[in-house]
Amino acid sequence: MRGSALRFGAAVSACVGLVGCGSDDPAGSGPFSAAVTAAPGTGNVVRDAAQLSAGLLDAADLPGDFAVVPSRGEADEPAVPPNALTDPPDCARLLSPIAQQWPGSAATASVQFAGPSFATIDIDAASYSNAALAPAFDALQAQPRRCTSYSGDDAGVRIEYRTAALAVPAAGDASSAFTVTATSEGLTLTSATSIVQVGNTLVQLVITAPEVVDPGVVSDLTAAQVRKLRG
Repeated sequence: MRGSALRFGAAVSACVGLVGCGSDDPAGSGPFSAAVTAAPGTGNVVRDAAQLSAGLLDAADLPGDFAVVPSRGEADEPAVPPNALTDPPDCARLLSPIAQQWPGSAATASVQFAGPSFATIDIDAASYSNAALAPAFDALQAQPRRCTSYSGDDAGVRIEYRTAALAVPAAGDASSAFTVTATSEGLTLTSATSIVQVGNTLVQLVITAPEVVDPGVVSDLTAAQVRKLRG
């Protein structure tokens, strides 16, 4: 699981433009329904990482004051801390990059943004062949359904997690959305996640912030990401 959703070392009490305050449950969340079926692949597999990276949103596309977090190769410290241990162990893969959850992609790309009040936005993409596309999309949807309630330990801090479906408008060729709510020592972080198919490319967009992430922001950014990939 992404380290940005796991760190509770500082108090996170302020609300930002991404969130709605005053609720214990993510807005628009509820029980999971049947998984969405991937659309047939077009055969247009992106095999160049630079091309795929150019299709991801940049800071100018985001609301508020967000800046790109340098990749691990560009900074002394890793941008994302190491994975925490979870129970069940398999749930640690939730929110990890698509290509790590389902290997065999032709190309991958990712970008992370940091904003005010501990908010982060993580976007990663992976392009698959026609044969691998549907199994990858199915696996990404299955993971949060297997991990509706689990626990973790991050540097000695116990964290409780819950996942739920997130009701947002459909996007791209096929899409699904869910939330991961992490609580520890009276603090809460919510990761609102959309998974969207654009041709043979799958994109995962994760917005993590204190309290509740506005589903409208998830929908707007997902739609913007689809438009940018389609050019």
